[in-house]
Amino acid sequence: MNDVSSPCIDVCRMNPQTGFCDGCFRTIDEIAAWASAGDDDKRAVLARVASRRQGARVVTIGESFEATLALPSASIKHFATLVNDLNPLHHDDAYARASRFGTLIASGTQPTAHLMAMLAAHFSRDAQPLGLEFGIKLTRAVKADDVLTMHWQVVQAKWKASLNGDLVKLAGGARNQLGDTVMKATATIVVMPKENAK
Repeated sequence: MNDVSSPCIDVCRMNPQTGFCDGCFRTIDEIAAWASAGDDDKRAVLARVASRRQGARVVTIGESFEATLALPSASIKHFATLVNDLNPLHHDDAYARASRFGTLIASGTQPTAHLMAMLAAHFSRDAQPLGLEFGIKLTRAVKADDVLTMHWQVVQAKWKASLNGDLVKLAGGARNQLGDTVMKATATIVVMPKENAK
């Protein structure tokens, strides 16, 4: 049973600048595949269409993604050494046990780096992302053996011709295994079509 209606409004004209139909905002490939596509694929196309109507060409406004990061003691020590963070809370087990944290804690740069890298990992599969600005707020110490769930969501996106890509704003953060928020984040990136990347 086919429950998802076509977005076609009988204005069938492909726009050479955007690559989308001026009427339904689908690509020629999306139009050709519509009849044989399943409902989930059609809903994904409709989400992209809604985003394109708001001015984005590459990303989908509202799309979200997450990843997990486990932080055993060895990882905390190794990362702090790599970035030359000499705080004994990241290296010295006895010192950290005697602290108010009771264990090693991760350098703030460690979960931050992973959270920022998620954007490159996610968008580089189909496009070419480039970070422009990040805002990070550390709200709770990340302790040894914590497992973080990190997440991002696209909240705004609009094609910017001078950048040859979508200027994208995202909101994100991370929670530990207890559900406590350990980071809040914002980001502004540009996401360019992959075929134009050099």
